[in-house]
Amino acid sequence: MEGIEKTLIRQMNDLADGSCLNLGLGELRFPTPRAILDHVRDHIGSWRLGYTPNEGFRELKELIAARHGWAVEPGRVCVTNGAQEALFAALMVLVDSGDDVLVPDPGYPAYASIVKMAGGVPRSYALNGASGFALDIGAVEAALSPSTAAVIINCPHNPTGAVYDRESVRVLAALCDSRGIPIISDEVYAAIYYDRAPTSPAFFSPRCVVVDSLSKTYSMTGWRLGWCIVPEDMISPLAAFHQLSVTCASAVSQHAAMFALRGGADAEKDDNLRELARRRDLAIACLKRNGLAFVEPAGTFYIMVDVTTRRPRFGTSLDLAKAFLAREKVVTIPGSAFGARGEGYLRISFAAAPADIEEGVRRLARFLQN
Repeated sequence: MEGIEKTLIRQMNDLADGSCLNLGLGELRFPTPRAILDHVRDHIGSWRLGYTPNEGFRELKELIAARHGWAVEPGRVCVTNGAQEALFAALMVLVDSGDDVLVPDPGYPAYASIVKMAGGVPRSYALNGASGFALDIGAVEAALSPSTAAVIINCPHNPTGAVYDRESVRVLAALCDSRGIPIISDEVYAAIYYDRAPTSPAFFSPRCVVVDSLSKTYSMTGWRLGWCIVPEDMISPLAAFHQLSVTCASAVSQHAAMFALRGGADAEKDDNLRELARRRDLAIACLKRNGLAFVEPAGTFYIMVDVTTRRPRFGTSLDLAKAFLAREKVVTIPGSAFGARGEGYLRISFAAAPADIEEGVRRLARFLQN
């Protein structure tokens, strides 16, 4: 664990107090749908709340398999304590000491840390702001090596909001299959898109590992309920790691997940997604009105604000984000938190309340102009 720290995302949020506007944390501000809460309240007394099967309730695994829309056997599903544990379990199974794992730059910072904790070496492939952070197959191919154990892809993409086109995903799957390298596809934002629906590489590659959860789609971050879908020959070691590390996911959360995946909360979920689309439009309008450059997101609830021309006054994007927090009491995440290619940007979240989005952007424009 030497050299492993909390991500800069958490470090920035730790610097804030209750008086701050928070445009930083990657969490929907909507409550868990009332239908889910009511279902748990009404039925919890009749549920057996002991250990569940290590890989999760059979019915839940069947619902997860059906949700993903291709030929998935429920026996290839392992229910985990959020997508984070699913990522950890997959990398612990796939990575030997010294193996490379390709991670996006910019990308979710936990990827590189988990690779290191699994004994591997994170190697980045570049996503460029000039192309809207589109998937660059050439960059991935250039980063591959004989020691590459896996390639991590995240779509819709945190922090940029990019949604990759279907053909790029197909070509990536073919490239990785030709080298015998599995793709780990982080799909926790798969339901949050505003135009083109994302395509899973699992449609094209039988070796794809899919990681997903209810955290973003159903506002259930604190319920810690996710899953991993893996090739058949991988489920046994992955389930063993999962059992030895956490035993099983919460029984209560699994019951709540079954209700959600049966459609019991879809009306509220869909309302929330429509509201997110409105907040995206609001954030874009506010940024334009205040003369701030940004990369328009096609998915997630993040926008990368380009502060390249303003950054020299402050130093790095981290220096700028800290100064902005200290002076204007607004949490943003420096682009450098997501890798070298994120430098020169601030990530803001439009999952916040509309009034906070407007005020936060106004304060950012004021701060950068002074």
